[in-house]
Amino acid sequence: MTVALEFRGFGLAHSRPTGEEVLLEAVDLALAPHGFYLFVGASGGGKSSLLRVLAGLVEAREPAPRLSGQLLAWGEPVTADHAESLRDKVAAILQDEGLLDELTPRQNVEMALRAAGRSPRLAPGLLAQAGLESPPERTAQLSGGMRKRLAVARALASSPRLLLCDEPTAGLDPEAARHIARLLRDAHDQDVERTTLVITHDVAAFDGVHDGVLVLDAAARTLRLEAPGYRATGSAVMKQNGEVANQDLLPLHGVRRALLRLGAICETVFESLRRLPPFELGQVLRTTARFALEPALFVAIAGAVIGGLATFFALRNNPIHGGFESALLTGTGKVATAVLVPMLSGFFFTARIAAGAAARLGTMKRTNQIAALQMMGVRPADYLLTPLVWGMVIAMPLVTLGGVMAAALASLFAAKSVAAITTAGWVNAYFATVDARDVLVVSGKSTLSGYLVAICCYHLGTGPKRSGADVGEAVNAAIVIGMALVLTVHAVLTFLIYS
Repeated sequence: MTVALEFRGFGLAHSRPTGEEVLLEAVDLALAPHGFYLFVGASGGGKSSLLRVLAGLVEAREPAPRLSGQLLAWGEPVTADHAESLRDKVAAILQDEGLLDELTPRQNVEMALRAAGRSPRLAPGLLAQAGLESPPERTAQLSGGMRKRLAVARALASSPRLLLCDEPTAGLDPEAARHIARLLRDAHDQDVERTTLVITHDVAAFDGVHDGVLVLDAAARTLRLEAPGYRATGSAVMKQNGEVANQDLLPLHGVRRALLRLGAICETVFESLRRLPPFELGQVLRTTARFALEPALFVAIAGAVIGGLATFFALRNNPIHGGFESALLTGTGKVATAVLVPMLSGFFFTARIAAGAAARLGTMKRTNQIAALQMMGVRPADYLLTPLVWGMVIAMPLVTLGGVMAAALASLFAAKSVAAITTAGWVNAYFATVDARDVLVVSGKSTLSGYLVAICCYHLGTGPKRSGADVGEAVNAAIVIGMALVLTVHAVLTFLIYS
């Protein structure tokens, strides 16, 4: 008989700073196909870790879990890096749902259908199957139960052979929980090839709808399959510390994490170049427009203040009192146009945009929206990184141009208020030494700065996020590092070109 999931001497352990935390060892078990199984056990015992291994959601920037023995899905080995051939066979409903709030409920399902190579026209049927015939227009307007239903509809878009559910009834009242349990069972019964595995602490909600209970015995560090009437006992709900302490491993663990972070930076740079052609053109256009419009007024005001004050003080503090005004304007125009205003425009752009981008990505990471993209077969680089890169490399030069123009207009106003100079005379003096090379240099500095800031925001925003504090740290780091990158690019290129 074909086996859906088979464990052969299987072990699962996590690398910790002080040693290895063993969650499972020497597991021998087979799950028959088309079974609807509950998965219970102690919190922190390894249920979600095993689910993420099966779903291919292992965090690449942290030491991968150590797998021993064999874990087979329909006879195919499941490894920490997850075979691509399993991607279309497995779907997961994560505890935070991972719904994309910028898309409508229907668009959430349509994206999953496109990623699975199916027609987006099937979306209304899947929504109706999940009990969402007429959902609200905005995903953010959905209630808790409706969000769970939408997550089910989206997961079913790929018609998976293995459906994994992590606490699908968490936070729901008993009646709503029973509705979700019945919905999952009905969806399961409609596909004779599907096997469903549900992590839950609410076994009562699934009474009468499951075929067995997979128990993670934390004390014995093993799995066993129980009959549908099973109720948890002490050994199943008490977590035993499986960590083997070894202080000698602490430096080695730090080295591994440092190497993984370095590798992740290199991977981000590589992905930004390899996935540069936009696959989600609409997302690229929306991101570019937002990045160009949101900071435009802020940067223009800042540029006007800089240009106006620089001209005002240059002319007002002229020691010759009216002499060499043209020379002073020429120097001010060159420095403001080619160096000062572009650099400060990059600062202000980064302060405005980097914070929002890092916060959005960090929130998406923490709420499993990025994991949901991966489960749908959508590359996060296509949906998030590529629009971010295009948005910044186009918007930063445009916003910088606006800042330079605002600085020039403010300089004209300041010059007229301080000295008796005509508009034509100001233009001839202010732009006397500004040439096409300066325009190219400013464009190049802004474009390179935008690219580096985009990479910085993506890398920091999509790193591991376990709390809101992690998101906040990523936002702060994106602003500080982004501004440091802008300063470095402008300082180095200005020195090399104009020296």
